[in-house]
Amino acid sequence: MPDGRLHVVFFGVGQGDAIFIQCPDGQQILVDGGPDPSALLSRLGTKMPFWDRSLDLVVLTHPQEDHLAGLVDVLARYEVGQVVDSAQQCTTSTCQAWTEVIEKKGIAHQTVEAGTRITVGENVRLDVLHPPARLLANTASDTNNNSVVVRLTYGQFSLLLTGDVQQEGERALLASGQPLNSLLLKVPHHGADTSLTLPFLQAVNPRLAIISVGADNRFGHPADLTLEKLEGVPPIAQINKAT
Repeated sequence: MPDGRLHVVFFGVGQGDAIFIQCPDGQQILVDGGPDPSALLSRLGTKMPFWDRSLDLVVLTHPQEDHLAGLVDVLARYEVGQVVDSAQQCTTSTCQAWTEVIEKKGIAHQTVEAGTRITVGENVRLDVLHPPARLLANTASDTNNNSVVVRLTYGQFSLLLTGDVQQEGERALLASGQPLNSLLLKVPHHGADTSLTLPFLQAVNPRLAIISVGADNRFGHPADLTLEKLEGVPPIAQINKAT
């Protein structure tokens, strides 16, 4: 039940991201859904009362399986007030299922870009910092580098959710001049060595860092180089145990 506090939970869903946010006056937000629908539904069940079958906002940072797959069942099983994603195109079967359930249930759907502001409840604000109106092209991974990046603020608290942006996306964020400094940083791309450049880390200047990865994953995430960059930042390592 709402308790007047902001709660942010990084779910263990395997090699992927899923972040659940409950606002002080009860609104609920889910950012990404991980690769396993059953794992996500199970985790949601631990944080939401059994009779609560609604979410106010669902955010998809980018259409890759480790962020999208779990969300399709959520949209099907829960009453969702609004869905937010970027203008990225995707033709996989999972993307098609995502689009179909949004249309079938008539869920409000907003495509966002840098400069979009979403107010949830009375005092929680989500500022979309990325992607730009003209999506990045010809990068190492356009899908990753055009991730929706959101800065959540509530009073003196700030949280930067970065999806899977890589070096090119980080450079675009720095060049935009938008405020990046945040108390809590969700380390981009599961701690891969293609992300978290030093200028970006210095601009965010977090006091806490979260790395969401699957245990013993085949990608070797998080990279040793990333962990070295984070020395001095107290880590809250979210090691997802799902197999």
